[in-house]
Amino acid sequence: MRGDGGDSDEPTRGSESAKWRCAWCGKPHSRNDPPCDNCGHHKFEKAVVPVAPESDDYERQPIWVCPECGREHQKNSPPCSRCGNANLEKHVPSDEDYADELSGTSYLDVLEPQYVLGMVFALVAGGVLILAVAGVITLPGTGGPSLTVDGVPGNATTANGVDLTETERAYLASVNDGRESAGVDRLDGSENLDDVARFLNQRRVKSTYTEESVPDIDRAGQPLQEACGDNSRLLVQESRSLAGNESAFASPDALAAVLDDTFLDRDDATAGFAVGRTGVDIHVAPEDRVFVTQVVC
Repeated sequence: MRGDGGDSDEPTRGSESAKWRCAWCGKPHSRNDPPCDNCGHHKFEKAVVPVAPESDDYERQPIWVCPECGREHQKNSPPCSRCGNANLEKHVPSDEDYADELSGTSYLDVLEPQYVLGMVFALVAGGVLILAVAGVITLPGTGGPSLTVDGVPGNATTANGVDLTETERAYLASVNDGRESAGVDRLDGSENLDDVARFLNQRRVKSTYTEESVPDIDRAGQPLQEACGDNSRLLVQESRSLAGNESAFASPDALAAVLDDTFLDRDDATAGFAVGRTGVDIHVAPEDRVFVTQVVC
């Protein structure tokens, strides 16, 4: 083993040309040519933290920085390995840059965006799976029969510029105002019951206007049982033609006002439905004939 290396021509620790250092004692060397002339160790490693230059004319080794995400690259080899930006900018590190590097690195500093997104996706997927196992939600493809009806004549979303989803909300709000005035609890909207009401309503429309086969009505049995148990009521309004009635299609509230009277005129509309959930579907068929189906439990 050599001594302290005082007589060696190798650069000292203050030399900026030292690209390698001894993995054991840390002495800098200009080449990766072990053994160490200080301690005789047989392995060198790249010097990670450059030291301050001795000459004012010295220019540090440049790095290439992505102007979009800030990722640093050792070479000008676009695109950026983090965000794919096509341009990299040359940056010569300063003493302040190295001081920042020595101040410490947190776990957040080394997290790549794709890894963060992967972790978030895994957490969300795990939460959804837990909710599905607990029966809180139903994953696609794991529930009961499909409640989709294809080829239904008319409009299920908008009619004469009126949003039918907003009309269904206005209809339920009007019904609840009537129930509240009678001192009866309001009915809460239910997406599951909305699906059942839409299936039954669209099935009715298709049967009325076509001779094509429609899905079996028994498909609604399982979701209706899951939502209401044995306490459910099906309220089917007689379809009514609103052709030429421009005021009825002035807004969702106007159309709802034309339709809610059928429900509120029922003897049990403000006296029953202890569970208090409902689903509503409004479908405008050809020639502005309106079909309304409501499920209550």
